[in-house]
Amino acid sequence: MGKIFRSYYVWPKFPSISMSGNICALSCKHCNHTYLNDMMSLTTTEKFVETCRQLADKGAVGFLLSGGCDKNGKMLNLRKLLPYINQVKRETDLIIKLHAGFVDKPLAEDIVSAGVDIASVEVVGSNETINEIFDFNATTMSYTSTLRNLESAGMPYIVPHVCIGLHYGELKGEFNALKIIKESCNPSSLVMIIFRPTKGTVLENCKTPSVNDISTIVKKAKEIFPDKDISLGCIRPRTRFREEIELAALHAGVNRMEIPSKNTLKSAEEMGYTIRNIQACCALPKELEERAIIETSHTHCNP
Repeated sequence: MGKIFRSYYVWPKFPSISMSGNICALSCKHCNHTYLNDMMSLTTTEKFVETCRQLADKGAVGFLLSGGCDKNGKMLNLRKLLPYINQVKRETDLIIKLHAGFVDKPLAEDIVSAGVDIASVEVVGSNETINEIFDFNATTMSYTSTLRNLESAGMPYIVPHVCIGLHYGELKGEFNALKIIKESCNPSSLVMIIFRPTKGTVLENCKTPSVNDISTIVKKAKEIFPDKDISLGCIRPRTRFREEIELAALHAGVNRMEIPSKNTLKSAEEMGYTIRNIQACCALPKELEERAIIETSHTHCNP
């Protein structure tokens, strides 16, 4: 079919679930619990299983399982929920993508045993950024260990995320994050997210990263991972610079994007891409996308 540009639309068939509600032990400068409020809150095992059954009955493709972390960077309630994740996998065909947090070897093995399909790990390549932006004691080795543990446990699909400009809108550690990924696992794909100054956080008045910085990191990711799809994820500025960011990422090598603008889709077509519209998150592996496809054509699907 030639070049495919995958365009993703998560709602309503791939919702986000917080297994900790709006609770998080951290107070990260770029988030401060804000993003938890946009997720479905399912903190009890009974509610989790019943809601997943309802999602399956309504034709959902899958869901993102996320939530807050403890002071060590591990996901709250994850261990408690693992047997019920396994129950959902046995009873439904829902695809489960997990924000893994930091994962040791036993937890990695249990995540795989539970049937999680996709593990996403945000990888930070600067100890200075970890110390200044996040609210826990960790180093870049914490991400290395997590990726290696998931790989060794046989995680089917590992999708690392790299946040461009997390250090107050400036580049610091993104190149090293890509190096860590390369040395630690064989990713299914990579997701680039963009620092977005968010109201109610310490960094709300910081600048967004420049279009040139975004392009530079995407190009480097494509150079290091020439055979992997590169996604532009949902976490990115939606300001008047939205299209500039999307087009810079597209021309730098991104071939997946969550909710691209009409002009971005038009530019992708002009570059020779066929547009494939998919009702899921942009980390979905190609092997799992068949029932999530809306259409494959040269027409736009933009809400």
